Amino acid sequence: MKLKHCCSIIFFTVCLVNANAQNADKTSVGYLGNYENLPKIKFVQSNEAEYNQYKTVSEPITLKIKENKFNFTLPTKAKKVKFKKTNQEQNDFEGYDYLGYYPKLKMFAVTENSSSENLTFSSFGLVDSLTGHYYSVISIGDGAIEPPIPSLNSKYLVYYYNLAYKANSCFIGLLKVNIDDKPVDHFKETMSFETDRLAVEDIKWIDDKNFIVKTYIKEMKNDSMVKIFSYFKSTIE
Repeated sequence: MKLKHCCSIIFFTVCLVNANAQNADKTSVGYLGNYENLPKIKFVQSNEAEYNQYKTVSEPITLKIKENKFNFTLPTKAKKVKFKKTNQEQNDFEGYDYLGYYPKLKMFAVTENSSSENLTFSSFGLVDSLTGHYYSVISIGDGAIEPPIPSLNSKYLVYYYNLAYKANSCFIGLLKVNIDDKPVDHFKETMSFETDRLAVEDIKWIDDKNFIVKTYIKEMKNDSMVKIFSYFKSTIE
């Protein structure tokens, strides 16, 4: 192994350790291995008119926090959690981006980002505003999932990830929110769906048990790439 390549691996490893050190209490959820042993999300056909009946959840919301050029701090009840900001002007970088706040969940949303040897990775995280506990939601790709969408009473979180290097492909995950359980059990994988036939545009909740998905496929029409939309809904069993 060349010395330059070896040093890059060491640098990348150290960056990850340093980035995670400020979040000692950390739980990861969304592992594909866990979803494989759970029920699959089943869909039935819907339409645009039904989809338009329901509101898009505008979370996470913008909530002002203490920040400067290099860091931002999340004020939890247990402690103040400080994060190094992502600096993408560097060839190799590691850091976090602040996305906002989920009022009903009482959690801040962030992304954790790192790059080395021209490879870039990111993951989505939630920080409990009461305990400071950090929850990382695993993605099936190199990028972070789209911010999870809470059900009407935040009993579930649904999220999706469109594969960047494979058109018309996506993964949808469903997490159950267990408010009274230990931090490690606060979110639990419940159901999932994966396909290489369409991608997700948006998801709306109908209530705490039903949601509707706006999907698309990309096709060439008149020398231009266009999205062809379709709609499906599902009930949590």
